[in-house]
Amino acid sequence: MKLLDFFNVESQVPKRQMIFTALISGLANGYLLMLINKSAEAVNKGDEIQTQNLMLFLLDLVLLIYTKQYALKQATFTVEDAINRVRIRVTDKLRHVELPYIETAGHANIYSRITQDSSLISESAIILINACQQLIVVFICLLYVAWLSIPGFILTTAVLGSSVLMYLYNSNHVSQQLHEVSTKESEFFNGIKSILVGFKEIKINRKKNDALFSHIETISKEAKDMKIATGLYFIIELMFAQTSFYILCASIIFVLPILSATNIDQVVGITIAVLFLFGPLSMVVSAFPLFARANVAVENIYQLEHEIDLASKETSAAKSQAPVFENLELEQVTFNYPPQNEGISFGIGPLNLTLTQGEILFIVGGNGSGKSTLLKLLTGLYYPSSGNIYLNHKPLLASDYIDYRELYSTIFTDFHLFDRLYGVDDIDEKCVDALLKTMKLEKKTTFKNEHFSNTDLSTGQKKRLAYIASVLEDKQIYIFDEWAADQDPEFRQYFYEVLLKDLKAKGKAVIAVSHDDRYFSLADRVVKIEYGQTL
Repeated sequence: MKLLDFFNVESQVPKRQMIFTALISGLANGYLLMLINKSAEAVNKGDEIQTQNLMLFLLDLVLLIYTKQYALKQATFTVEDAINRVRIRVTDKLRHVELPYIETAGHANIYSRITQDSSLISESAIILINACQQLIVVFICLLYVAWLSIPGFILTTAVLGSSVLMYLYNSNHVSQQLHEVSTKESEFFNGIKSILVGFKEIKINRKKNDALFSHIETISKEAKDMKIATGLYFIIELMFAQTSFYILCASIIFVLPILSATNIDQVVGITIAVLFLFGPLSMVVSAFPLFARANVAVENIYQLEHEIDLASKETSAAKSQAPVFENLELEQVTFNYPPQNEGISFGIGPLNLTLTQGEILFIVGGNGSGKSTLLKLLTGLYYPSSGNIYLNHKPLLASDYIDYRELYSTIFTDFHLFDRLYGVDDIDEKCVDALLKTMKLEKKTTFKNEHFSNTDLSTGQKKRLAYIASVLEDKQIYIFDEWAADQDPEFRQYFYEVLLKDLKAKGKAVIAVSHDDRYFSLADRVVKIEYGQTL
């Protein structure tokens, strides 16, 4: 019952009134049965229509409508409050997780848990609360049947009980299948992501394009087969419930009079009660599949949160503050990635590197030499497997990393361009406009209402806009990973001869990954990396 626990634990909306009004609604719904049955008996006996029963019916109907509407409204508040709290909490934890988890967990898996699963819980709320109310109606109907005839009550509960036992027997298997479907759906989303992210690559390679689509098609078919198999289980349960209803009606009419002395009024009354019971019971049974799916969705969200907790090392809730940077040293630092297929592990090191305030350092090396991994080690996105990092001649501890990362402003090759200057206080729009003109972006985008009007730019233009955001952050160390690679010759020269010198003049340290050997003379030092080691 993870779903019920989810609502109870996560939502701060008062629930007693909702439960009370739901109970009153169910009782009012059940009382309608007795009024209708009582009035039907009066008509059957030839009595005149009783004004009192009509007034009671109308009052009870008003009570039913009011309490049911109130309960459903409160249920909506409860569910959305719970979902919002969990989604915000998971998102908050997600931003504090370590980079290796983000790189290995899979974006589709995270997206589907935070969005798709939470939406499923939200969509199921009204139906599930209504089904819970109908359970009360079912209970009232059974009490009414017991009042009419104890043997009839025993027969009714026996048939209905067998249906419940059949559902419980299959529920564990269905729940396992739903987990497998959820996993397969995440694989399918990953395939769609591959199309979107790798669109250029597959567009010019038809064979790769077809192979990727074939893989996605296979995953989709497997998901379809799993969903069909799960759906068939639900259909069997639904058909069994409907068949049980007809068997119950037949048992009351044909079997009950044989088992016990039952008069015609009792048989009619029990039959009417069962007919009245069928609607609420059908609603409860039809809610079982949705309940099972929502229960799996809750488990998925909590599982994601658990994985994030395990992958997070941050413990301080205080605001981070960068130390004053003087110098940095890497001493025999190594980093090893987790083993991949066949137990093969990749890594870099041992690395030895120094950086001082106001220094311009160029890092060069071929593809796969370890430059990107080195940058992640430098910025604290990776923790060294061995060796030491010294900041201002003091060894860097794991507890220092939150503050240590604040030294850096980075533009990686796979950077993300935000449309707002998040984290920049007291933004001077005139200063931003001046920087846009310097970067020749004033005709491409503007900065108004605290955001850039357009970020749909070329790669080189995006890097220039990212540079503006980076400069406004005013950090002590700047990292530019192949920043000039996508610039025209004019801006490439401007970057090396003007922008880097301006940063150096302000006392900033700069690390630039570059292949432009014609500008190597502008660096204070050039460090080459080969096979994961500094030369």
